[in-house]
Amino acid sequence: MEFQTLFTESKGQPIYYKGRELHLANKIFLTKNEITVDVEFISTNSKWAQGIVIGTKGYFKVNNQILPFKIVLWEDTAPKKVSIEIFSKDKKVNVYNVWRTTDGTVDYGHNGAAFYIEKIEDSFVYYCNDGCPDDDFDDLIFKVKVHQ
Repeated sequence: MEFQTLFTESKGQPIYYKGRELHLANKIFLTKNEITVDVEFISTNSKWAQGIVIGTKGYFKVNNQILPFKIVLWEDTAPKKVSIEIFSKDKKVNVYNVWRTTDGTVDYGHNGAAFYIEKIEDSFVYYCNDGCPDDDFDDLIFKVKVHQ
């Protein structure tokens, strides 16, 4: 399934497909400016390396490193689980999936790209499709647990 046309028609807003609300990006609203999230890679099933982008107006602290605005975690290089301190000026965090093709190009948000989210208490589980036009949503599955 090629979702790009549907997202273009919706101007990037969520779409509905087979009873699921699909997204290109997810905005998490925080209750305070400084929080910690735990990110866990659950599984991947793609010919391409899969990644997670987390962005905010502010900065992140990961393994004692300060990183501004946006970070990318790759399933083939990041730890399976990682804690991230977020210092957000607007109490919002954007999350979306990316993939790296065999020639090293990083892509997101086109062709088959979409994901749905399962909310479990203080966690979000993301079931992601990369740019291959299918609808299996198993190219990347990851969890973000928010400690607020």
